[in-house]
Amino acid sequence: MIAKRILPAIELRGLIKEYIVMHYNFDSRCEMMPPRAYPVNPVDGFRFLVKGKLWAENPETGTKQRMSAVNITGQPSCRLNFITSPEFLMLYVRFQPGMLFRLLRIPMTLLLDQFIDASCILGSEITEVYEQLGECASYDAMLQVLNNYFIKKFSQLKNDSQPIDTIGIFILKDPQSFNLERTAKEACLSYRQFEKRFEQLTGMPPKYFARICRFYQAYALKESQLKLDWLSIAVQTGYHDYQHMVKDFKTFAGTTPNILVDQSLNNPVGRSLNSAGFFGC
Repeated sequence: MIAKRILPAIELRGLIKEYIVMHYNFDSRCEMMPPRAYPVNPVDGFRFLVKGKLWAENPETGTKQRMSAVNITGQPSCRLNFITSPEFLMLYVRFQPGMLFRLLRIPMTLLLDQFIDASCILGSEITEVYEQLGECASYDAMLQVLNNYFIKKFSQLKNDSQPIDTIGIFILKDPQSFNLERTAKEACLSYRQFEKRFEQLTGMPPKYFARICRFYQAYALKESQLKLDWLSIAVQTGYHDYQHMVKDFKTFAGTTPNILVDQSLNNPVGRSLNSAGFFGC
């Protein structure tokens, strides 16, 4: 079982937050592994399914979608369950907030809750990257393929970024300190101008994005310290009280904190990820 978060090349770190490598092969006669909870989190990017299959299931509607071999993932706004085949190798490229828009020049509102076949947007070039990944003999070689592709891709873009384009990165790091009125004023924009631009960059209003970031901070803190009690987590992540945090868990995970952790770990994949110190991605 391999589950790692790896930094991209230095040139890309302001654009790509991390690469996630996940590889396992369970001895199973079933086509699909049991569902694993995947709460809302501040993330968009590319998924390369080098081996195996991946489905995203909406537990509220019961709908299930199989993802393409290379898919572009927009910002999620609802909890999902992820289901994989027993053999599975995925490389996920997680962008810094707003940087997927910079690469694709597509308003992220159009990609909200979407899993789009990357070849529909990027054509044969992304198919070639996928084929190169399949020929690699090591994870390091795969990461080099990704670094080479994204360095070249971003170098071809016009450098017309604005100060507001990096606001999402600061919110992700410190959602508790975000103040919409103050930040809009510092950016010399009206409240509405700021909100409209931010939605274009991330797919959702800034206050809602900050709320997701804080929720996921709490979830990630539990990931890294399973023995830490939830009240301490609520305090450390800036919630007014425990019940305020529970409200966000019900909104973004569809359940309470303890039940979410149980659901995340209550299958072979979740237990293996936990043993590797990695159950949220």
